[in-house]
Amino acid sequence: MKKNVLAAAISFLICSLAVAQQPFVVEGIEIVGNTNVPTQEILKAVGFKTGDTADASQVKAAAQAIEALGYFAKVTPELSVEEGKVVVRFKVVEYPKIERITLLGVEGGTEGGTLWAVLREWLSTPRVSESRIRSILKEHDISPGQVLNRIRLQEALKEVLEEYRKKDLATVQIGQVIPGEELVIEIQELPVLGHRFSGLSTVPEEAAAGLVSVPPGKVGRYSQIQASLRRLANSVYFSSANVVPELEGKGVWLRWELTERVLLPQPQPLAGIELVGAEAIPPERLSPHLGPLPQGTATNYDALKALSGVYDYYRREGYFMVDFLPAGLEAGVLKVKVLEGKIDEIRIEGEHTTQERVIRRVMALSEGEFLTEARFAAARQHLMALGYFSDVALTPRWEGERLLLSVKVTELKKLGQVGGSMAFSPNEGLVGNLQYSQKNILGTGQDLTLTFSKGLTGTASTTWTVGYQGHAFPVYDLVALDLYREAEPQDDTTKVTFGGNLSLAYPIAPYLDLSLGLISEQAKLLPEGVSFEPRNALRVGLLFDSRDSPFFPRTGSAGSLVLEKAGTFAPGVEYLSLDAELARFVPVDLGDVRAAFAARAVVKLGWDLPQDYQFELGGVSSVRGAQTSYTDHLALLNSELRFELAEGFSLSLFWDLGTDFGEKLKSSAGIELSAYIAGMFLRIDMAWPSDRAWSWVPVFEFDMSPMF
Repeated sequence: MKKNVLAAAISFLICSLAVAQQPFVVEGIEIVGNTNVPTQEILKAVGFKTGDTADASQVKAAAQAIEALGYFAKVTPELSVEEGKVVVRFKVVEYPKIERITLLGVEGGTEGGTLWAVLREWLSTPRVSESRIRSILKEHDISPGQVLNRIRLQEALKEVLEEYRKKDLATVQIGQVIPGEELVIEIQELPVLGHRFSGLSTVPEEAAAGLVSVPPGKVGRYSQIQASLRRLANSVYFSSANVVPELEGKGVWLRWELTERVLLPQPQPLAGIELVGAEAIPPERLSPHLGPLPQGTATNYDALKALSGVYDYYRREGYFMVDFLPAGLEAGVLKVKVLEGKIDEIRIEGEHTTQERVIRRVMALSEGEFLTEARFAAARQHLMALGYFSDVALTPRWEGERLLLSVKVTELKKLGQVGGSMAFSPNEGLVGNLQYSQKNILGTGQDLTLTFSKGLTGTASTTWTVGYQGHAFPVYDLVALDLYREAEPQDDTTKVTFGGNLSLAYPIAPYLDLSLGLISEQAKLLPEGVSFEPRNALRVGLLFDSRDSPFFPRTGSAGSLVLEKAGTFAPGVEYLSLDAELARFVPVDLGDVRAAFAARAVVKLGWDLPQDYQFELGGVSSVRGAQTSYTDHLALLNSELRFELAEGFSLSLFWDLGTDFGEKLKSSAGIELSAYIAGMFLRIDMAWPSDRAWSWVPVFEFDMSPMF
């Protein structure tokens, strides 16, 4: 009997092994061991079903897919042959259903208490509260009543650490995580025990420690660690620096890995130091910054200390890529070659349709020029200001004595749009609109915009515009030409204006352009054919733009100062106007939400302005929602709190204030929705102005260009 049982077992094992080695028909799939996770949900992860042909590799992949669901601590696949039929069985060990969560190492925070307790917590080192951690866990379905999911728990703990990072807390880690009906999570806020330095040879540890501002005994702050790392990396004593945390007991040591800049390999007497290769800054300006050398034998540290004034002077002047190399000894004089950051090669990397000549022309950097902080930042800003790219990365690096600048652009997917719409105007009735725009035509840095509007009823007036902009001309930053026909119904007649506007922008400094413009237009009444005086005006101005992005700026400024003179040099109306504008953008830290505060101040002054060319106070471009009035003088203050909802979409809370320096003072508050899609901008304003009777219903306004 025993022999028969043994023979049957051996026969079954041989049969199972034979099945596992070749494809087989799945006659059944079983899940064993699950209590809380539905079987159907588990079966969805299996890549085959009853009746399919499978093999051992597919069974193994199915087990891995079940484990990837995150609900199981262990998944064991089995093949069973029952009455000649193959059954695939998955034995699972399920994580328990959570009954409670215990957090260790987390302060509960202030719960009520005195005002002093609240202020003391607010002024102390920022902490992530227990309630915030529990909220993050709940967002990932880690809460009482839910089956513990390992994958979601890992994602939640990553987000918890990210929350600490936002609070500027660096030396924090997840300690023990004990799964069970009581889920125990330990968060360790580790104090910095001290600092250790490696790579030091001649530079004393005190010199390196003096550049580190992370206090021992407290939880390490990202800002302090990064600032210390920058000071070390930008020091004359070191060519590179890195920091590595080392756990020890209930704290962490910060080990600073340093590479000394070596100019004098062996100690020896020095009579002096001679700088060679200086071009950007004349040697006579550098010599006063050389420090003294010690009497007798000098070390590499002594030489670096003597050069620290020169190095710091270069850094203050913006030469952030400056480096020193040994150039030999002559009669006891140490020759030091100065690398000031002259660009040897610019490499345009990655896939891009924009022509390389356009990228080079716009960023205004070329081989043979010195790379300074101002020019480096301006180059990126100029490329971003085109509106062609979602991101621009400029990376300078030394290869020997050659400075290479790598440029990588990430282009927007859509830069063109064709669209049409129907609208109703009280003056013109039903109006049809067609619009075409294309940025960066064939990668040449040229933009084209065409618009056409025609009344379908009423006056049946026609309006069109043709706009062109070129950004890659040899001398000018911008060449723009606009031609237009405007129709304005007036009682029983229509005022039709034909005109053109030519603009040139010439760079005179980083972020700053000199603007020249010429406007010429002629208006007449139809059908009478009565002509108005022509307008021929010359514009001269300064344009400044240091915004980090043209789509959703969070840092930088933009401004202009424009003087316009009509008449005198040409027939037609004669007037003089001055337009000054300044906008500032400041980032607002709201965690994962990208937000910014934006403010703009505008002053417009006119002398002898004809009524047709007076400034508008009120409306979509000044005080939103307010009724439009016309004036020779006005001042505006616009402020917005902007939130980026998604790439290209934003919401703003705004407040506008405007005056004509006389009796009129207008203000409004409201909400603005804006979108930048396929090269086209659209904004919708919902405003509650001060010059209209109060109503819960806002004034709606639309425009195809940003407010500022």
